[in-house]
Amino acid sequence: MVLLNIQRPAAAHDIVIFDVDGVLVDTSRSFYEVIVEALRWAWTVPLGRQNADSSFSKEHFTLTKTHPAFNDDYDIAWAAACCAAANDRESLAESLPSPEEWRSLLDGCSNMDVPSWVRRSFGEHVDRETVHRVCDELYFGAETRLEGRVLPTPRTGLQSNERPLISMHWNSLPVPSGIYTGRSRRELVPALERIGWQDFPPRMIITADLGITKPSPLGLSLLCEAAGASNPLFLGDTESDRKALRSFGRGVFALIGALLPDEPISFSSPEEALMHHRII
Repeated sequence: MVLLNIQRPAAAHDIVIFDVDGVLVDTSRSFYEVIVEALRWAWTVPLGRQNADSSFSKEHFTLTKTHPAFNDDYDIAWAAACCAAANDRESLAESLPSPEEWRSLLDGCSNMDVPSWVRRSFGEHVDRETVHRVCDELYFGAETRLEGRVLPTPRTGLQSNERPLISMHWNSLPVPSGIYTGRSRRELVPALERIGWQDFPPRMIITADLGITKPSPLGLSLLCEAAGASNPLFLGDTESDRKALRSFGRGVFALIGALLPDEPISFSSPEEALMHHRII
């Protein structure tokens, strides 16, 4: 919600750049659930332990997203699994640290290299690529169980739980628009379909499979260059989004949602942010 004591800025932005998760689509019942289910799978299948009741809470997830290195939600599942597996307890719930302890551990990832931090801090008790594949199957759905057995009916992917957070079409904006997301191109397709943006120009999209990920400012730079723009309004919801804009050194970050309590102003929807910044 906009803080009422903050004056509306003068219109100056020549491009609007959107994050996707938590900005264009509500992912509160997709990626978080993917992490929880992938943790349970890792605990019982490759690790072979018994009690898979997870205590990885929404608070764990929210606190993780305040760290700029964790732009890839699948790495959250992998990191949590390796952390829990670093002790010999049978119970997953007893093996995971509290949310506060978890956030303190994350501070050790100071060089922004999640794989190196996990291997150094906990050991790679579960293969990273395998966890990513499992998360992918949970998100998109699959015709087999994660352990390889054929399902009687295909499992519906958790991406079906996502809901639009924006109602306007991108081409109604008076300035160029771009997308800078941690999703792969394949993951982006259902999100754009859900909000009716299937026709969004591919040249104005930066996805993780291009090898460009937040908090790098490179995605913002490339989109501004493609549009001939220099002063972006970047709509995001996490620390990696905010740090990308700060590193870029130009433009304004508009926080959608409430994941960053130290940000002086936040918005409940993209339209609210666009109105406040005099784009619409």
